[in-house]
Amino acid sequence: MNPTDFGVSFSGVSPTEITIRAFLPNITSDKGYRLFADIIHSNDQFKEAIPAFPMELINVDQAKGIWEYKNAFQENPAYGELGKAGKYIYRFRLLKNNVVKCRSFSDPFSKESGTGTYSSFSYKTDEEFTWTDASFTPPNVNDLVIYEMMVDDFAHDFSGVLEKIEYLKSLHINCIELMPVTNIPEPYRWGYMPMSYFAIEERYGGQTGLKEFVNECHKNGIAVIHDAVYSHMHDEFCYKKVYWEVGEENPMIGPFAEDMFGVGTDFNKSFTFEYFLAVNKYFMEEFHMDGFRYDYVPGIYDGPMGIGYAKLVYETYQYSKTIPKFQNAQHSKIIQAAEYLSRPKEILETTYTSASKRWEPMLLSQDMIKNYGQVPRAFVDEMLLIDFNHNWPSNYDNGMDEFPVAPIQFIECHDKSRLMYLLSGQHSSYHGGFDLFGRDISKWYRLQPFAIALLTSEGIPMIWQGQEFGEIYGKHDDGGSRVLAARPLHWNYFYEESGRTLVNLYRKLGKLRQELPALRSRFSYFYDKESRLYDGLVAFLRIKDQNYSTGNVLVLINFSEGNKELSLYLRKGTWIEQLNKDGETLEVVSDYEWVTLSVPSNFGKVFVQS
Repeated sequence: MNPTDFGVSFSGVSPTEITIRAFLPNITSDKGYRLFADIIHSNDQFKEAIPAFPMELINVDQAKGIWEYKNAFQENPAYGELGKAGKYIYRFRLLKNNVVKCRSFSDPFSKESGTGTYSSFSYKTDEEFTWTDASFTPPNVNDLVIYEMMVDDFAHDFSGVLEKIEYLKSLHINCIELMPVTNIPEPYRWGYMPMSYFAIEERYGGQTGLKEFVNECHKNGIAVIHDAVYSHMHDEFCYKKVYWEVGEENPMIGPFAEDMFGVGTDFNKSFTFEYFLAVNKYFMEEFHMDGFRYDYVPGIYDGPMGIGYAKLVYETYQYSKTIPKFQNAQHSKIIQAAEYLSRPKEILETTYTSASKRWEPMLLSQDMIKNYGQVPRAFVDEMLLIDFNHNWPSNYDNGMDEFPVAPIQFIECHDKSRLMYLLSGQHSSYHGGFDLFGRDISKWYRLQPFAIALLTSEGIPMIWQGQEFGEIYGKHDDGGSRVLAARPLHWNYFYEESGRTLVNLYRKLGKLRQELPALRSRFSYFYDKESRLYDGLVAFLRIKDQNYSTGNVLVLINFSEGNKELSLYLRKGTWIEQLNKDGETLEVVSDYEWVTLSVPSNFGKVFVQS
């Protein structure tokens, strides 16, 4: 399935010919169907006297369900600025036996969008975008530090985000995970119910805006991955809306795997796989995307050898080998992250997935906010990937392809309430998480040890936008306010003592992770007997390599009130503390020498061995 085969295209010069191609299997002219594309120049959209121009498509291939309109695109005063340069909006209209069966639906192959449920195209206005990112290559999986971003809430649109690119660089992140940026009909929504899969949300800046965004991110050493929502979609999505209304056999929608969000995509239907693989290829080719974060994988997963998710990531990986920036002596560097919260290890071990998301560290962090001063052993195990029954994989190897893999670590994400919100008072479900007035944010300092734990953990740390300066919004676990209510970041927090202190901590930690191989390794040692979890004290060693050479990192964290002392042993070397102003130095003259260290309240220390 090639997306360029469908939608709107132009050929010739004088007169210019317009071609509109639609794909509607099982909806054919021999059943009495007629298909129209109603088109109007955007300048005429709200003019009372100017109607849309109806272009009737012909069912040129009944077996495949292909419809086509092809004719000269000429000016016609009766239809306003039709035929003139500019942006056009259009929707399809379906009749059966001359009775309207579906009054309007968008083009599932449209590359541009208008407001609401309109598709769009540009005529004689496009200028080819010039990419300047040929030298960019995505970071290695174990080097990733991800920043999860909802464009609208972060800075309204792509250009607004780029105005803050220096801010993002200062956090030393090297990958932005975009929540869905494809077209939605509502004026605001998270994007997890897509209406279009190829069209970029016009309010964010459309195709050109996304290209400029990715190009500039690459210029600054930042990879970009897109939240791919392939298991469920908006009721206005063509292959959901039209087939429900006419009752014909659906080429895409049907029971397949889990269906938490209702019946979604059915990969038993060949078109489903072809469509979403085409979307992936389009995003890699057209927008230079560095990979994907696959939403709700249980909805499209039918096992490691299945025809759903496993096949999709396999084919995407193989295709990525043809793109120069992904090429590596051993493997493709494409980033493919799965949201399969209950089976993250299986996904890493058995599919072409390089990163997996899970909620345990975040849920444990929320519990620790509520049960202040104690650290559950499970939190340490999660952050250091300790599991004696089933080790976390560090590589995928099926005998043909081998590449590094890692779980994604996070303490906040878009699905749950902020830690600052949980710190600041009780939650009333009546307010839906927007009861922000008068909340007590004076205990912001309790967030500091969580930042230290996150950015010194094993795996891939992910920062949810705003957590680095103490953003405070709460969430409902369900309900419309969760996905339909805007939560613009409180950028004023950045200038307050709490926000600046937290941001500076994230900056220091990000820089350390960038500079120190030990913090990006998959080797750790937890001081089990020396740590006092009941007292809020955690100590662990991040180890550079299995030879225990120099460059190891000692991490001490105090999740409680009051400075406390902790005694442990170290290997010989000079250990220099990185987070606190005094620059404490330890001279350890022999291996396994015991030292006693003070750990500041609601903070910690990070020593680097030389």
